[in-house]
Amino acid sequence: MGALAVFCYGEIGVDNIIQVDQLPTPELAVFPKSESYHIGGAAANTAVWLAHMGVPAGLAGNAIGCDAYGERLWGWLESHPLLDLSLVERREAIPTPFTRALVTPDGERSFLIFHYPQTPKTPFQPTMLRGASYLALDLYGGPERLDAARKAVQAGAQTVTGDVIWPEHAALPFTSIATNSASYIRSVFPGIDVRQHARRLQAISRGIVITTDGGEDIFVVDRQGSAFTVTPPRVSVIDATGAGDAFRAGLLFGLLRGLDLPRSVCLGAAAGALKVGFLGAATSLPELPEIEALADTIRVQPV
Repeated sequence: MGALAVFCYGEIGVDNIIQVDQLPTPELAVFPKSESYHIGGAAANTAVWLAHMGVPAGLAGNAIGCDAYGERLWGWLESHPLLDLSLVERREAIPTPFTRALVTPDGERSFLIFHYPQTPKTPFQPTMLRGASYLALDLYGGPERLDAARKAVQAGAQTVTGDVIWPEHAALPFTSIATNSASYIRSVFPGIDVRQHARRLQAISRGIVITTDGGEDIFVVDRQGSAFTVTPPRVSVIDATGAGDAFRAGLLFGLLRGLDLPRSVCLGAAAGALKVGFLGAATSLPELPEIEALADTIRVQPV
């Protein structure tokens, strides 16, 4: 495969999605409605969405095993011709990381995560970028994530980092675009004004800060400190797993096409809205015309 447009670095694994009517308690047993298996991990999800949208993408992060989960995952990933897997390590002696996600009728998830922290990580090197303009990065790891952000910026790439919500986080100065979840911010900083928090993060990073908020308005602060909101479409939510990864892919697709930031955010919002309508983060992928048509209906409002 030739030059890449985006390199995705971070989590790679399998998601076991289990639909339940409610979460179990010590006194209440729960009988699952369905159980299914899907591509998992923020890096893998984003890379698959990008490749499906016609963007050449590379992938690396944690190694995966040669066990049953690893074989199934490899088959899924290989089905995307524009996804470069040459740097994904496969090792005999390790289990493939996986997540069991309990999904309630409102689409929200509760996660049990196995093997990600202890699974070997592939060190990031600037040569991995192979011409990519962007590094899509998740922070669900160790010091190798900060090292990747620093090296990518030094190599001239822009970093798109998920959930870098702490003003003192060492990765923030190396973050070109931060995509954060308002619900996550509120869980860490109860009572906080998420919009003021976004402005504080932007003043440190001097990049773009995007705060999604479920079905509520997306708040965006651009590189100059100007802000606007994007109202996502109203949709029925089946499973919110990977909605942020789909958003990141749609955003990057727009920016790579040379579209302005508001239109690119609309594409991200459309991808995220379509994703929550099916189980799994990157299984039943919508076609590009459907994403673009939904983006056309989305309203942008300056703040």
